[in-house]
Amino acid sequence: MAAKHDVDWVTEQRAGYRIHQSGDHVSGTYMRVYVPDTATKPGNPLKSIVYLHGFALCIPDFYEEHMLQLVKEGYIIFFPDFQPSFYRTVLPSASPQTREDEDIEHWKRWYSIATGKKVTQQEEQALSVNELLSLDQKEWPQAEEMKWGPGLEQPMASDVRRVAWVLLLLIGFFKLLGFIRQEYSKNIIHLLSTVGISLFQYPTCWLANAVKLTENAWKELTLDYPHWATTELSTFAFGHSIGGLIALSVPSKVTCDSDPRVVPQKIVVADPAPSTLMGIPGFAIWLLRRLHSPFTQKPIEITSTGEAIKVPVAILHGGSDKLVTPQQWVLGTPSNYDAISNSVDKAIYFSYSNPPGLIAFHNQAVTSTQFYGDGLMREFGGVSREVQISLR
Repeated sequence: MAAKHDVDWVTEQRAGYRIHQSGDHVSGTYMRVYVPDTATKPGNPLKSIVYLHGFALCIPDFYEEHMLQLVKEGYIIFFPDFQPSFYRTVLPSASPQTREDEDIEHWKRWYSIATGKKVTQQEEQALSVNELLSLDQKEWPQAEEMKWGPGLEQPMASDVRRVAWVLLLLIGFFKLLGFIRQEYSKNIIHLLSTVGISLFQYPTCWLANAVKLTENAWKELTLDYPHWATTELSTFAFGHSIGGLIALSVPSKVTCDSDPRVVPQKIVVADPAPSTLMGIPGFAIWLLRRLHSPFTQKPIEITSTGEAIKVPVAILHGGSDKLVTPQQWVLGTPSNYDAISNSVDKAIYFSYSNPPGLIAFHNQAVTSTQFYGDGLMREFGGVSREVQISLR
């Protein structure tokens, strides 16, 4: 009798590979795994990549073209959404996601959360996923009790209230800005509202969640592919922006009890942020700090996690990156790059723009930014329509 999975998985077969998906974005349990057909059969060596997304780019749509190129090269791709969000959880076969809510709906959501009885009268209560969703004015279908991701904590009601008021202030500010820059305003409101629930969590919990989700996925899918337990495996971590920082920080979470299948033998990152405090606009960080948001309380910083890296590292950085400038990695004594002090082999490469095709901006690793529109993405790392990183 076959062993039973601990979570429900959806599986879809495509030409040359399979997609396995489980969990939900809102609870921080979402995982998608791409398995090439060669990895489903015994006798072939295995190679895997843990693919870690940038801030707010929590759905596979942003990176899928790049991930599919890697699948065609024989890599098993693990895409954990370590950052809870209000993105819709859809089947792999669904069309690319599009924005639906109007600005007023985002304001209503966060006003409802900020003024809900659970956060105003029971501030020291830790909230479950279902309790948090019950504060939202939007109806959420909940067939059963949902659990937070394995590396996340239950947020305190007081933290939820404070973050909700910050988001209301930001939504109001950007709504006013919309009289001047309508497309940018509309999209930044949607982005911040969508990932607002992740600001109740410490970034160190995001890191733990990325590791735990991947460990659990290996365990679960080995039930479907028993030969994975005994086959030689090469493991890599790849990350973009804040996901790049998390990839670089995975070794700092490794213990003697860690599953070796999630411990990267090599790390490659694209335009990584040296700190999670660089994830959102500076004045938003200032507000969140003033109100003691967990997001600003325990940041991940390469100056703290870099010394744990002992494997080869390659940093790919755009010379035209304005969101995380190249100077942030190489200036200073010691520099952020110097913080990776124990790697057996490390290198940092800077790419340059070759118009019109190759633009060395922050989003070189992103293969589609259409979800949020060009007006926002020009300011949020760059507009991308193709797999630039593989062309470099």
